[in-house]
Amino acid sequence: MKKIKLLLASVLIGSSSFSFAQSMWKIQSDLEAHYQLVDYWRSRFNMDSATSEDEILKGKLLSYVSTYPATMKEAFEYLKYYDHLTVLTSDDKAFRIYAWDDGNNDHHNFINVFQYNNSDKIEAALSIQGRDANALKGREYRNMYTLKTKERVYYLVTYIVPTNAKENYSIGMDVFARDPKGGLNDSCQIIVNDTYGTAVNNIEYHLANASGATNHSIYFNKETKMLYVPIIWNDGVISTAYTVYRFKNNYFTEVKQMAKK
Repeated sequence: MKKIKLLLASVLIGSSSFSFAQSMWKIQSDLEAHYQLVDYWRSRFNMDSATSEDEILKGKLLSYVSTYPATMKEAFEYLKYYDHLTVLTSDDKAFRIYAWDDGNNDHHNFINVFQYNNSDKIEAALSIQGRDANALKGREYRNMYTLKTKERVYYLVTYIVPTNAKENYSIGMDVFARDPKGGLNDSCQIIVNDTYGTAVNNIEYHLANASGATNHSIYFNKETKMLYVPIIWNDGVISTAYTVYRFKNNYFTEVKQMAKK
């Protein structure tokens, strides 16, 4: 009897794993089909159809990642490789950003879908409480750093905002916070970056010369809790030096400037 029970348990586990894999494959296949349709209409310069299909794709992704909690752990390797879908995941697996470029070769426009744990459920949205969706649209999110404190968990997410002109970029970082009771917001002001002691939840710099911006950006060392922000010269050119902030007493405050992180 024990052998039969063990066999049944193995079969059930195997069936469950197979069913999960099938579900994830169907989700990726469906999204892939819409990605291909967006490219199809763009290649034929039918931008109305491309825009319409892009809205369907956005709605599909929102629906899937809010309906199926398992997507929070899915790698989406196929979409990442073939369609350049960016997936950033926090260290605690409670926050994700899905992003893709819905522009063309001459104009980049990144769409972001946010997925996060809210108490005992998974939610997804195009924006986060406290911020207009248009304010977040267009960011090409690059790195996500997790900062855990006694009160809450912070997510420091760096980004670049590309424009039509290759020499004009913006680099920045958004601060998102997750409270113990659940939910996510971007209204926590924890970075003191001026002489008046004013705290903000976002850092952004506009560059007149973006050379080097893609590989010399904002960086966070979670071991030392140090935040490194590149110094931008008055002419809008990014330097090789950093302003360094230390997280202490619930705020990032400037401690020094240095040449390397």
